[in-house]
Amino acid sequence: MPPKKKKGKKKGKKGETGELSVKDKYNKTLQEVDSLKHELETRTELARRNNAKANDLKLKVTEWENVVKSEQEEKLDISADMVRQYKTMQSTMALRIHLLETNLAHMQVQLDTTKTKLDETEKAKSDLQKKYDDAVEKMEREMSDMEKKYESILIEAMDAVAGKLEQAQSMWSKSCEMVQLRNIAKLREFGLPNLQL
Repeated sequence: MPPKKKKGKKKGKKGETGELSVKDKYNKTLQEVDSLKHELETRTELARRNNAKANDLKLKVTEWENVVKSEQEEKLDISADMVRQYKTMQSTMALRIHLLETNLAHMQVQLDTTKTKLDETEKAKSDLQKKYDDAVEKMEREMSDMEKKYESILIEAMDAVAGKLEQAQSMWSKSCEMVQLRNIAKLREFGLPNLQL
């Protein structure tokens, strides 16, 4: 009888080794979860930095808006000044019409030149406005694309963490069930009543 008891003790030691193996698996799973958490934190930091870049882009857009507004105001001042000069010339011409008849052709050329400059100014203003609108639209598209990309990255990271946790839970359930079955089998060997999970 004593040899049989020794045999039983050896089997008990094998069971303990099996439990250590499960513990190792658990620790490995915890390490994987920690690794995924670290990766999620890294990606979150990356998203934060990209949001900061997006804010910088918004500030640049605001600066461009201010520059464009300043140039528009300057061009409007130039146009208003040119109109005032034109009106002054008309008043002067009305008072001195008899003295300026010989210079009428020359003044007409100046008037045409002024109108041409005004048209060129309006065209330049229109071109600048179009460039500004295109730049703003492009930046808005890029910011929208960046937001979608980083949202997708965060979702993928969270899905990966959830998948690992679910896999770990399934593995632990199976491991615990196997350990319990082995323990019940050993207890039955010692003549204990039938046990169930």
